[in-house]
Amino acid sequence: MTAANGTRLYLIRHGETPRQGFCNGHLDVALTPIGISEMEEVAGRLIEEKIAALYTSDLSRALHSSEILGRMLHLTPIVSPPLREKSFGKWEGMPQAELLRQFPGEWSDWLANPADAKPTGGESVCEMASRVLPVVAQIIKNHPGERVAIVAHGGVNRVILCHALGLELHYMERIAQRHAALNIIEFLEEEVVVQLLNG
Repeated sequence: MTAANGTRLYLIRHGETPRQGFCNGHLDVALTPIGISEMEEVAGRLIEEKIAALYTSDLSRALHSSEILGRMLHLTPIVSPPLREKSFGKWEGMPQAELLRQFPGEWSDWLANPADAKPTGGESVCEMASRVLPVVAQIIKNHPGERVAIVAHGGVNRVILCHALGLELHYMERIAQRHAALNIIEFLEEEVVVQLLNG
């Protein structure tokens, strides 16, 4: 049960997508049939959880995932564009070998400082965090004592989990987030507890 005055967040990554390149970022890509099945399985796990609200990124892979959950949980997804994945700018959809050829300096910067490095035309992880975390805080504030779900992306989820765990953002890639990963975070009055990670 959720503790008194606490909010339980079910943080979910979208289902599987086709591999378009090194990263999809803001590209709109569809779920694969496996991705659809993965989200149906997640919905089955949550069907008895009495979730009060369902929020989602506006990118199609997350939106479709949330629609699958919504049908089974009898919830209408609430679309929140700030929950979309980090923009990788010119890197998006590019094969890694081509990325290394065209942007060797940016690639080196990203490896050395993944939280602050910024691809051409894209945003840094810190910039992504600055739009994601206030939205999550407002969602938690709006649902005291309730259970809510967010369907987002690997990078977004890692930022939220780093914040919950008190980790600096340059550690985010140490947190696994498979497709359709389920994380459970309890936001209590005086502390935050991660109950499930990459489940």
